[in-house]
Amino acid sequence: MIKMAKRRSRLKADTRKQKNKNIENTAEWRAAEWDYTAILANDRFPLLSPPLIGQKRIERLKEILAGCPEYYPVLFDLGYRYVQEGMDDNGKEYMDKGFESLKTLFNNKNVSKKELIETYYYVCEFLEKYLRFEMALEYYNQLLEIENDKANVYDHISYCFAYLGALEKAFEAQNVAIKLNDSNPRFFCNLGWVEFLRGNIDAAKNMLERALELKSNDEITKNNYDVYKLMHKNKKLKTWEDYLLRPIDYEDLDKLKRKNDFEKYSKQVQLWNSERLEAFKFHLIRNTNYSLSEKYDIMFTLNYIFDLTQELDLCDNFFYEDAAEVEFNFKLIMHKVILKTGDIDEEIFNGAYTALLEFYKFLAMRKVISSPAHRRLRKEMLELKPELIEKMNRYNEIRHNDEYSEEEIEEIREELFEGDYYYPF
Repeated sequence: MIKMAKRRSRLKADTRKQKNKNIENTAEWRAAEWDYTAILANDRFPLLSPPLIGQKRIERLKEILAGCPEYYPVLFDLGYRYVQEGMDDNGKEYMDKGFESLKTLFNNKNVSKKELIETYYYVCEFLEKYLRFEMALEYYNQLLEIENDKANVYDHISYCFAYLGALEKAFEAQNVAIKLNDSNPRFFCNLGWVEFLRGNIDAAKNMLERALELKSNDEITKNNYDVYKLMHKNKKLKTWEDYLLRPIDYEDLDKLKRKNDFEKYSKQVQLWNSERLEAFKFHLIRNTNYSLSEKYDIMFTLNYIFDLTQELDLCDNFFYEDAAEVEFNFKLIMHKVILKTGDIDEEIFNGAYTALLEFYKFLAMRKVISSPAHRRLRKEMLELKPELIEKMNRYNEIRHNDEYSEEEIEEIREELFEGDYYYPF
């Protein structure tokens, strides 16, 4: 279960006609709107040129702002881009300016309160996605000043505190949400989740039962109550992390296989894998060895690699924690990464190594995999690294080089990646 409150709709750059004369009626605003709309259109339908990304997009957005510094859609877009590039101070500066512009228009009655509130929720949702929970908390606290549904804001605040490991603050915020609105089943369900994190299993049960009294057919609450029953039965499962990292129930999976219920079997394998990743995410957010942008990159890269491994169909039931399977197929997996990642360079390659090494180090530390299995995988990865980097660099030299024919490129691919080129790329 991931506690995720229902999100507000995305704020879009609109072309509303304002009755009052203001900045939105100026030629500068209309020019900025025209230029930004062209960027968004090219994002969706890149017919004549590829979408603007990275530093090129940042520079183009700055050019638009030079003509109209108050144009808030670009201010927020620029803030997002800086956060994605790991430049959080710059990103926050532009998002702050975006809210200043919106609030000015709101005070002039040219932006609705609903639009201002929706923007806060959307910005915070973006920041949560990129693991910037502390920055999101700051904006949620600003939102409290204007949002009538303060209980909903406190529910979001609790979520951020929970991921940051500030469990007492998460508990306090969730209780405030319930105090303000004790008829919302989601708030009780989420407090049950916080109690799981705190290791208070019986308290979690009480909150989940209250949520079910209010809404008996809620799937998330019912699933969480099943989690309670499992944790109550298995005394070794004392916290939410214990639950996420519990041993795989191979007996249950075998029953599904004997029934030929392969669809449910596959979903169960996916569930086990997603729970391992969720446990790692909690651990990673608290890891002080990496910046916030590096933490996001690690999670993104890990999901990307495992998505590619699913295409390889390594075995009938590939569990991410199967270090022996990853060790045996590591060269094949990295060949897949090199072939499928069109802009791969040494930074991206090293990022893939970092993500995998950290994930399996975490599993070994939590005794999900054995220390010898972890050491063997790490040894295999490090021994293969020079060879794989050489292959990547060689392939990068020819993959987009017009001097090579397609036949020549294919021959080099076969030489570099052996039979893996055909499996199944």
